Amino acid sequence: MPRDLPSAVATAIAAKVVPLAFFAEFQFASGTLRMWSGRGDKVWDSQTWTGAGEFGGISPADETSEIGASGLAFTLSGVPNSLRALALGDNYRGRVCKAWLAILDASENVTGAYQFFGGRMDVMTITAAGETSRISIQSESRMIDLFRARSSRYTDAEQQRISPGDTSLSRVAKMAERPLPWGQPGTAAPAASAPSYSNVSSMDDLT
Repeated sequence: MPRDLPSAVATAIAAKVVPLAFFAEFQFASGTLRMWSGRGDKVWDSQTWTGAGEFGGISPADETSEIGASGLAFTLSGVPNSLRALALGDNYRGRVCKAWLAILDASENVTGAYQFFGGRMDVMTITAAGETSRISIQSESRMIDLFRARSSRYTDAEQQRISPGDTSLSRVAKMAERPLPWGQPGTAAPAASAPSYSNVSSMDDLT
């Protein structure tokens, strides 16, 4: 789906030489991890971002004219094996991650940035390589929710979620196996009485 670029970014990418960098943010349960594609720490947007350098990578981002959900894969190489347990034990599934394309000046200061991805972390893959590991995080676009099924059930729990305090479905579970006697036991239903034709003298009296 096409979007408008900020004026500073649109002007910069029209030049012959475009100094740029990528910034990525991951909101883990234990805290937020912020990284950028350069070296060393960089302060941007009132936050400190850790440089990943050549050890970091982002898969190509797809952009189409139609409504769709495209994900990204973030990769970090050279991670010490001592941090593998921390990565595996942290709660990350479904948590927010974002990515920006930033324009830099001659002093590597950010002059403009464009957020080209916002989604949720999905699957983490860790590959051991000697004393270090390679961690890859597959993420999903927030638009993936458009394709998820929305199911609803006639239960008291579902009704309380939609309308707290409504007791209209509080006895539904008991009704599934509850016997429902019809009429009085041992009493036969009264026979239907036949119509009387004692006063009918001709077919004209029936019309």
